Amino acid sequence: MSAARVADRADARVAPSVASSWLVSGLMLLGVGAAAAGLTSLIADVAWWFAIMTVALIVFAAAATVRSFAVRRVWPSVAAAATAFLVMTLMFAPAESILALIPTPETFERFGELQTAGVISISAQSIPANANEGILFLLCLGIAVIAVVMDGLAFVVRAPTLTGVPLLVLLLVPSFVRPSLSGGLFFVLTAAAWLAILLVRSQRSGRRLAIGIGAAAIAAGLIVPVVLPPVGPAGGNGASVGFSTGLNPILTLGDDLRRGTPTLALRYTSTDSDGQYLRLTALDDFTGRTWENSDPTIAPENNVRDIGAAPGLGEDVPVTEVTTDISVLNILSRWLPTPYAPASIRGLVGAWTWDPDALTVRTQRSSARGQNYTVESTRIAPSIEQLIAAGTTVEPGFERYLVVPDDMPAVVGSTALEVTAGNASNFEKAVALQDYFRSGDFVYSEEAPVDNNYDGSGASVLEPFLAAKSGYCVHFSSAMASMARTLGIPARVTVGFTPGQASLQDDGTTEYTVTTFNLHAWPELYFAGVGWVRFEPTPGRGFVPEFAPLSVDDPATPDVDESVPGTAPTAGATVGPNLPSDGRPDRNDPQSIGSSAPASTTQWWILVVAVVLALLVSPAVMRGVRRARRLRQVAGGSAAAAWEELRDTADDLGLDLDRARTPRQLDDDLRRHVTLQGVDALARLRGAIEAEAFAEHDGAPDPADVHTVIRSLRSAAGVGPSLLATFAPRSLAARWLVAVE
Repeated sequence: MSAARVADRADARVAPSVASSWLVSGLMLLGVGAAAAGLTSLIADVAWWFAIMTVALIVFAAAATVRSFAVRRVWPSVAAAATAFLVMTLMFAPAESILALIPTPETFERFGELQTAGVISISAQSIPANANEGILFLLCLGIAVIAVVMDGLAFVVRAPTLTGVPLLVLLLVPSFVRPSLSGGLFFVLTAAAWLAILLVRSQRSGRRLAIGIGAAAIAAGLIVPVVLPPVGPAGGNGASVGFSTGLNPILTLGDDLRRGTPTLALRYTSTDSDGQYLRLTALDDFTGRTWENSDPTIAPENNVRDIGAAPGLGEDVPVTEVTTDISVLNILSRWLPTPYAPASIRGLVGAWTWDPDALTVRTQRSSARGQNYTVESTRIAPSIEQLIAAGTTVEPGFERYLVVPDDMPAVVGSTALEVTAGNASNFEKAVALQDYFRSGDFVYSEEAPVDNNYDGSGASVLEPFLAAKSGYCVHFSSAMASMARTLGIPARVTVGFTPGQASLQDDGTTEYTVTTFNLHAWPELYFAGVGWVRFEPTPGRGFVPEFAPLSVDDPATPDVDESVPGTAPTAGATVGPNLPSDGRPDRNDPQSIGSSAPASTTQWWILVVAVVLALLVSPAVMRGVRRARRLRQVAGGSAAAAWEELRDTADDLGLDLDRARTPRQLDDDLRRHVTLQGVDALARLRGAIEAEAFAEHDGAPDPADVHTVIRSLRSAAGVGPSLLATFAPRSLAARWLVAVE
């Protein structure tokens, strides 16, 4: 009978029942779910948990299904790995695959893009991070790998005890990131699931290791974070390494502004001597909960090399052509910072497109970070006469910019009517609203809304904001846009950057430095025949737009002298962060902005990766140390050490050998698994152990023979078992690993 058939029969004798297999798979799923739930302290929301559990459920179910009828024990884990890959393809790269499942070269390119985006996002986001597409991809990929590894450990390697290692990795991640243990419940639930796996898959002797590993896990979670240096989220008292604008940047704008020491976002030079407001996105749909973009879709045909004209721009409105060269540093955003109104963009990497209504520029897969590009734009400079001439006309198609939510507080509309009483045109009303907020009664504060529980951009915060007269740009822009809509003026909220700090270069040009301090939101109002016009209601931020004066003073507005240009401060006077004495931050150190910024910021994810890798390779290291010690003993003449090493190597490779057999019997067993060269080396080692048993000294073992037999055993076993033998050596737990029921 062939050796393969004998192995197949051996597998059949020790194979678990179908019910036991499904039970263990279910317990492993519960363990993964409990351990992964501990990541909620690091990742916001819980939708990501359901996504990764879907992946784990499908992978474990696939393995258990195949195991119900498979003869060889390796095929279920192969099915689990293949299923994991198909699920990842279906979830993250269906458009790049055949029938959404069959991979193509574009599938792997897509995976690479998501992996890069996820790593960058992890390095820049504060805790708790938003589970964007890149982070979700990494989470699902990690859980898929863990599920496949656990299935292989439980059924292929027959080491259910070692299934606790991947679970321990998941459990320790929050403990390493945060200095205090916040997920004790998840430790208990995970440990319970793991103990249940041992009760089902192991005999009584294996339970001693369960108690030991459980105690080690709890001790590590409690003690290790205290020993390690504390790791904090990006921002805080130190300089953050970046920020992220997600699907709706206005939701997190307050947190970005409150980060403390500002971070360098971008630099630009422009032919416009006054600097530029740089727009990211325009939010036109006020749902009541927040301002949103009503059409976030991407139109691939809208190439940024030829961007359409500004909506509503009349032929007689004066315009100036402006060229702006922008270098982006720490912006993780799918929106591109651009001045209004962009006409063309050159130098971008990746696929970018533009929105015809807002003229914002967006990508689906790339990022603004690291981009260097040139924007040709049109600066629109209407006169006050043209703006007043627009009257109260609302052009067809702009009615949607007048919609207000049903729960809009009545005080918003009544205050707007009171403030604009006596003004006839929409422009005059807009100026009155702007002056109302900048008159001195309102103050800028990033903390007051948080302290008094009215932070946010929804309709419900407008009433307490108007009463407290204190807030930051989100409150001022939302309030003015909402008031304008109640007055019949089309309005939206735009998010982007104020111009930043100007510094004169050696060549005579002016470079602007923009930091996270310059993150801003402002309203844009629409006027017939002119188009969208920026306003600045936030006191102490940005600058009020100037318009060409009337030829004569308008008697209808005695408080405003329109016959001369306005006296708003220029962009260069915008308040900014403390910069080094030469007015310029260090180009090579984005964190040097601010007088107290540290030289570097600890990256918590680097520590996590290092810990995970250490845990994964620690069994291989321990096994290597044991082998090296024995080989030194062999070199000193110990044949017993050589045979111990061969027994452990066979055990690591999954060869079921009775450790109580004599050297001659063990030699007979191993001969079936080695090459001809290995047979000769094995015979010499057997002679050495027999000579040693009879106190003879002329048969000293040769360490080279041990290496030869080990290489021969691994070659006969194949790549898969050899890898498992390296990274999950069964011999380390030989005294606890028992036959499967």
